[in-house]
Amino acid sequence: MRILCLITPFLCIGFYFITQNEAYAQYRGFYFVNEKLKKVEIPFELHSNLIIVPVTVNDGPPLKFILDTGVRTAILTNEIYVDSIPTPNDREINLLGVGAKGQISAYVTNNVSFDLSGIRAEGNAMLVLKEDYLQLDSYLGVRVHGIIGYEIFSRFTIEIDYERLILTVYRPDAFKPKKSFEVIPMDVEDTKPYIEACLNMDDSTEIAIRLMIDTGASQPLLLTADSGKNIYVPEKHVNGYLGRGLSGEIYGAMARVPSLELNEFVLKDMITSFPEDSAMSKNFITRSQNGNLGGEALKRFTIIFDYANEKVYLRKSNSYKKRFSYNMSGISLTAIGPQLDIYIISNIVIPSPASKVGLKQGDVIINVNGIRSVDLTLSDFSELVHKRPGKQIRMKVYRDGQILKKKFKLQKIL
Repeated sequence: MRILCLITPFLCIGFYFITQNEAYAQYRGFYFVNEKLKKVEIPFELHSNLIIVPVTVNDGPPLKFILDTGVRTAILTNEIYVDSIPTPNDREINLLGVGAKGQISAYVTNNVSFDLSGIRAEGNAMLVLKEDYLQLDSYLGVRVHGIIGYEIFSRFTIEIDYERLILTVYRPDAFKPKKSFEVIPMDVEDTKPYIEACLNMDDSTEIAIRLMIDTGASQPLLLTADSGKNIYVPEKHVNGYLGRGLSGEIYGAMARVPSLELNEFVLKDMITSFPEDSAMSKNFITRSQNGNLGGEALKRFTIIFDYANEKVYLRKSNSYKKRFSYNMSGISLTAIGPQLDIYIISNIVIPSPASKVGLKQGDVIINVNGIRSVDLTLSDFSELVHKRPGKQIRMKVYRDGQILKKKFKLQKIL
């Protein structure tokens, strides 16, 4: 199961091949460009809890890829981003994605090279989507061109420092575990990392669950209801639109669960997504997996992935005790336009503070609390609507040829 979740609504890129050909058949692996080095450090950007690294494909211009532990084969979201990909593409395959539309199409292209600030791979395979089904730019508010994962994690020991925004890539034989980290056993199955955790759904019953560690997911925790005994949607929850997937829209519930234990670490009062069964096909539920642990939880740690020895190392960061927050406006925005500086209300929770004052899906944002849309980012807006209950939000929007002024106060929805 693959889930990529963005802020309040989530964007899901789950898929599986419905062809018997393996897209990664020509995978050859990354290596250090400078053979004398024991490690390299790669700065990254963090948007909606997603790690975005600079990648050069086939010696072309620099691109931005999400670093995703759940992706087996690198994905280019649109072929227009790379002029130098081999043509014709080797073959076309069908993918079944999360959502209502079913199959989507992609090309498999081989003999692709990747460069990431000191590490390089040659002769790799890559999936190239025929259309930009993911629309990552719109959901993140920044240009994103692709996704990469297993090719890197399988070759090196990877440390992610969310506070310093540094990815440290170690030679496996040069990595030495640090005493300040807690080690947790990890299973790598079908290229994906899994850990065991202890879930508390009602402040009394502890449930052993199996989670995929998912750096390509923005939300703290995703659970599949009824995937295990006593896993259910809590009575207090918000129903409705959760986001869109590779194959269409996703609906379900958002709620809080009392706690999740990872060895000695306890994450409390976690915001949790519960997608509907119709959105999360059984094709994505594998090997007794109960859900995914995503970026909003992972960034509370410095985390080290050691695929070779099937271990993950965790150390608390300064945000470890920070309360998990939920969008208190009820509004979700997407960015459009050449500069991604035009914002549209893509979805709105009903009821919510924003819906009660008449804001609607499709409204175009002119300004928020006096900040013009051209000076606003999706990250700015997210920070604002997660701030504190009672904070006043003033919005000016454009709708049907009219400019409307709306005012409301943030209120806890969950």
